[in-house]
Amino acid sequence: MGYSRKLKSRIQARLQNGSEKIQVVIGPRQVGKSTAIQQALEGRGVYETADAPFPLEAIEINLWWDRALESGDKILAIDEIQKIQGWSEVIKKRWDEAKSGKTPRLKVILSGSAALAIEKNLRESLAGRYELIRADHWNFSEAATLFHFDLRRFIEFGCYPGSMDLLQDPTRWGAYIRDSIIEPVLGRDILQLHPVQQPALLRQLFSVAAANPAQVVSLHKLQGQLQDRGAIATLQHYLHLLSQGFLVSGIQKFSPAAIRTRKSSPKLVIHDNGLLRALERPVGAPLGAERFGRYFKNAVAARLLEAGWETYYWNDRQLEVDLVVLGPSGEKLAIEVKSGETSPAELRGLREFHKRFTEFEPCLISLIDQKIEGIRSWSAAEVLSLSSI
Repeated sequence: MGYSRKLKSRIQARLQNGSEKIQVVIGPRQVGKSTAIQQALEGRGVYETADAPFPLEAIEINLWWDRALESGDKILAIDEIQKIQGWSEVIKKRWDEAKSGKTPRLKVILSGSAALAIEKNLRESLAGRYELIRADHWNFSEAATLFHFDLRRFIEFGCYPGSMDLLQDPTRWGAYIRDSIIEPVLGRDILQLHPVQQPALLRQLFSVAAANPAQVVSLHKLQGQLQDRGAIATLQHYLHLLSQGFLVSGIQKFSPAAIRTRKSSPKLVIHDNGLLRALERPVGAPLGAERFGRYFKNAVAARLLEAGWETYYWNDRQLEVDLVVLGPSGEKLAIEVKSGETSPAELRGLREFHKRFTEFEPCLISLIDQKIEGIRSWSAAEVLSLSSI
């Protein structure tokens, strides 16, 4: 694949500017982290992966580090670093030895797909020694450029690059997504690295979330849908793990009172619509209008989240707003997401929210061109092309 994501340029810039920090790339599986790192290295240094079926021992890091010291480029890149037992302590020891002048300096790149495991070790062992580079799922602009996707295809299937050559056979494509992305995250990235007392409950929670994309779900009602009933605190913890595995996030209700926000029922957002489509039965069945509308809402919410926008929803009795967002450049928007023609009644919640919180600009994201007085129109292609880089 000759295409290079912006992630490659970001990594190259960090290597070239003489950064005194360890560069840590985190993000979902199968979005091109390894490819971007190898493209950025351009054959220089030592590149190794720890993505084995079983955890590797820390001695491997020492062996790779010594090989990198012997190389002319003095660069070491380790993929899926969280799979190595005690990795952060070894990295800290070798990094501090180099900083004190006992050994030559290396440029170090670490990457991983389990944010919770990596960031916890970074905070505890490597504080002050690293910079994060966050990789996100592919956006619409990337999918259109490389795979010639239109909006509907992107909304229906998301974009995992390694699966694109299988899309002519939806059943085979769905099996690939389940076996190469969903199962490794659930069965390895989460279960191997975190204490999960009820693995079946974790899987059921993911399935229920996938059945309810971009919908507000009461955790108490959700508890009743699950075969293995867990305490609310357990469900909240498992939802957090799913979020750190880049599968599902629960966005909270907007309220000026932070405590009320934290106590609200979450709106469940799947991070890439390919995960949704792969769990449909049958995978290739046409999506009805209502289901496609849910996919569209989910795709918008997921893209805002992954692009670094602070994202909420809002409701009050019969009034609701799909998304309330705070952008990285100070944007404040209240957003309705509609896949079809929008009636004035459907925007009552948006207008009422704007009356109460005038600092938020009302906005409509639609798949058809609609101009409504007093409401900003934001192109679906533009919002679905947002990036964190």
